[in-house]
Amino acid sequence: MRSCDTCPGDLKCAADNLAPVLAEIYTLYAGGTTDKFEILFALSDEFEELFERYNDQVSRICWTKAALEVIAEILSACDGLDQNKDGIRDHVHATLTTAVCAFANFPWYVSGLIGQAPELYEAIAYKDEKNQFVIWLSKREFVKMCKTVVYNE
Repeated sequence: MRSCDTCPGDLKCAADNLAPVLAEIYTLYAGGTTDKFEILFALSDEFEELFERYNDQVSRICWTKAALEVIAEILSACDGLDQNKDGIRDHVHATLTTAVCAFANFPWYVSGLIGQAPELYEAIAYKDEKNQFVIWLSKREFVKMCKTVVYNE
């Protein structure tokens, strides 16, 4: 996945450090906390500190990288990937939709979900130890699903 050309990398990478914060934001949003300020107030002190520390250094590319990392982690960690094909499609669509909505208040490139969908697919497949994701969903189907979610089709 793309990274910022001026990124300090290593332990100072804003995207890598903000990914856990976005994961928590996703969890809160999926759990029913949808108001931006309620979400920010619900963050733990550790995540709030990370958010404040890296927020000044974050470009839209970094936000996008962090968002895509979280999406890959969520989809690859799903225990339900051994379901049937329709179940997988529904789960992936719901996860992508929730992520787009949860991260809407942050300056990420939603279009990055389309442009980097093939790389995102590979990241999910790489993390999926059971290899169920690629069995039930092709890269082409996944890219089309990303387009559908982004364009609200």
